[in-house]
Amino acid sequence: MLNFNLASRLQHEVNEIRESVRVLKEKLRQAENALVRLRKTRATLQHDIGVKDNSLQIDSKYCMGMRKNMPMDPKVGPIFNMPLAAY
Repeated sequence: MLNFNLASRLQHEVNEIRESVRVLKEKLRQAENALVRLRKTRATLQHDIGVKDNSLQIDSKYCMGMRKNMPMDPKVGPIFNMPLAAY
């Protein structure tokens, strides 16, 4: 009887350990999937930052000089009045 109780408790402990391993493997799989998504997001953000940086460089190099010569006072009104197309 004592051996049966011992074997039963050991079997129960083995089952708990197996379940813990299964749960941990599932959590690892979820964490790895999250890491893949985060890396993709980081790559996208780095690309977007590169595009923005390039746009700012183009703006400061080619457009800022022209913009400095344009009036910014709202009382002056728009420099270019473009008629709206009638459809």
